[in-house]
Amino acid sequence: MRRRVGLILLLCLCAAAPVWAQSAATPVSGRCIGLVLGGGGARGAAHIGVLEVLEREHIPVCRISGTSMGSIVGGMYAAGYSPQEMHEIITSLDWDDLFSDNPARGELPMRRKDADYRYLLNFEVGYKNGHIITPAGVVQGQKLLLLLRRLLISTWDVHDFDQLPIPFRAIATDIVAGKPVVFGSGDLALSIRSSMSVPGAFAPTNVDDLLLVDGGLMDNVPIDVARSMGATQLIVVNVGSPLAKREQLSNPLAVLNQMVSALMEDKTRQQLATLGSNDILITPPLGEMSAAEFNRGAQAIAIGRAAAEAALPRLKALSVGPDEWANYTAQHRQRQFDPGLVAFLKVDAAHTDTAQYVDERLSKDVGQPFDPNKLEEQIGSIYGRGNYQQIDYRLQQQGNDRGLLIIPRDKPWGPLYGKLGFELNDDFAGRSEYLISAEVTATNLNRLGAEWRSTLWAGRIGGVATEFYQPFGQGASTYVMPYGLLRNEDFPVFTEDGNRQLAEYRIKRSYLGFETGWSPFSYWRVLAAYTRGRDKGDLRIGNPSDFFNAQQDYSQAKVGLDWDSLDNAQFPSKGAHINLSYDMYRPWLGGDQTGDVAQLNADWVPDFGLAQSRYHLLLGLRATSALSHDAQMDRFFEAQQFLGGFLNLSGFAERSLHGDQAVLGRAVVYRRTGQMDAIFSTPIYIGASLEAGNAWQSRSQVDLGSLIYAGSMFLGVQTPLGPLFLGYGYAQGGHNSVYLTFGSLLRPSP
Repeated sequence: MRRRVGLILLLCLCAAAPVWAQSAATPVSGRCIGLVLGGGGARGAAHIGVLEVLEREHIPVCRISGTSMGSIVGGMYAAGYSPQEMHEIITSLDWDDLFSDNPARGELPMRRKDADYRYLLNFEVGYKNGHIITPAGVVQGQKLLLLLRRLLISTWDVHDFDQLPIPFRAIATDIVAGKPVVFGSGDLALSIRSSMSVPGAFAPTNVDDLLLVDGGLMDNVPIDVARSMGATQLIVVNVGSPLAKREQLSNPLAVLNQMVSALMEDKTRQQLATLGSNDILITPPLGEMSAAEFNRGAQAIAIGRAAAEAALPRLKALSVGPDEWANYTAQHRQRQFDPGLVAFLKVDAAHTDTAQYVDERLSKDVGQPFDPNKLEEQIGSIYGRGNYQQIDYRLQQQGNDRGLLIIPRDKPWGPLYGKLGFELNDDFAGRSEYLISAEVTATNLNRLGAEWRSTLWAGRIGGVATEFYQPFGQGASTYVMPYGLLRNEDFPVFTEDGNRQLAEYRIKRSYLGFETGWSPFSYWRVLAAYTRGRDKGDLRIGNPSDFFNAQQDYSQAKVGLDWDSLDNAQFPSKGAHINLSYDMYRPWLGGDQTGDVAQLNADWVPDFGLAQSRYHLLLGLRATSALSHDAQMDRFFEAQQFLGGFLNLSGFAERSLHGDQAVLGRAVVYRRTGQMDAIFSTPIYIGASLEAGNAWQSRSQVDLGSLIYAGSMFLGVQTPLGPLFLGYGYAQGGHNSVYLTFGSLLRPSP
């Protein structure tokens, strides 16, 4: 019996031997080399340079632990990526875009694009349970998580990180308990994302009811974790940022950052003190390179490579022979991934009120091959509605079928959101105007994603507007929207040549309406609307004018087409924005006015195909015509088009020319200065414009020979409050003005 048992055990060990031999993580020559990759933000790209040297010198890695950026590099290497592949990925990523949660503007739904023209600040607050709540991070990490999903898609069914080609651990911090969290199992992409949730910059992640932030707070160089994994000898790469100098501690934020950095540095020193004589510490001399300078990835990699080469006298002792290295590299590769067909799709409704909306947008791809790039675009379009903190996905297996689990998470600071807007025009000649707006949006009012938005104005416009937006249909591409408005608006009356202001009216406007539209793609929309309204003019300044009737009642039927493919609504570098509308005013619709008004607003920024080009050209055309009308239409406020102001016949005062016939053509050239690939930079532009246009009171007066020619020079800065312009304009006839303007190159109407 003993012989039989011994024989069975021997056969089992022989059968198991090939399996152990196939593991890239098997200790070689009795050693288990642990690789410890510390956190340091952009400085962590130096880890790739170190790995390039380790591979060149045939040094196998048995275990990996990583924090923050070290967890990204370590996790990818553990999953089978080569240093060369990581080098190409890190240096080719658009980090500026990656740190912006919203998809490219072209992929945003038209409704979100409309908000870009309302001068809203890019900061949102929420109201929930009687409290005002702000986002927990500047960046929610939506694009970063989807990127990690795509890069690590071959590990979708690996839940034990010891089953990776190289066993791996990622370190995060439980910010509630103030303790480190070591990920050795679970979701690899989410674990890495949690490890680099820099407090304040990235929103914390929620994993197993834990609120997690960057692991560097507790264990920035996780030497202890690598030892606990069984590593017998360590290669440690420390890329932490140095403490700021005394003269740099000149504001409260810098002092607070220094305090956190000092605590992290102290913990790092304690870890480094545990290194033994056989362990190797590599500290790449990254100098003053900031943790946010991801655009310097190639430089950081080169510095890491040089630092590892400086340690070659000790590293070479860890090299293995050709046969052992060949066995290691044969197993250290990414697992084969067969995308297959998406057999089913589920939406996790635990953290969202719009699961049905998400399902309708994505379910049409069931039965199609799984394409992570296409799925990212579709998720980005849904995320672009602005209601979600995060939309994640995971592959799932049910029997022989593979499908998708979509995990949307509504913003925890909603569903009631608020934004502020600001507009300023000052010509330094005694005429200045300002407009402050506040926008409140209630979202997810039903399963189909309805929302109710209200806007308040103060300044040259005062009042309130409200609208209820209800999407429906396949892909939620159709909508209905009842709306209403009550507001007062300043209306200056100038002489026909725009030289002198005669009077100023306060126009009291009110209307109710209903709109329906169809937007099957993110860049265009067709709509139809009916509006019943009233305008009333009250003289505030100057002599009485017969421009307005005491009261104007009107009913309007409208059809319109919008096209918006601009990549940026403030300083665009490519794309077009075209708005074409036709308004019909008829007594039989319930009003007093009769007439038709056609309007065209078009802006085009040609794409010359030059990557990272500093120079851009904006071509614009505005045209309004009251095609047929009675005599009262000459004084009808709704039919008026205004010219004058910066880039709107520069040189003239704001809105000093008006008429129900107007045209404006312009060409604006602007150049971005400074470093193009810098992250979190403040773009500055210098530019100039050529403009031609005029406004006429009736069609009989229209004469292209009477066009007024104008031009401007300006300096534009993309500030946290929006674009700020300082410019000088000159128009034919001796009109000139200096402008200080918060607004947009496109000059849309509020």
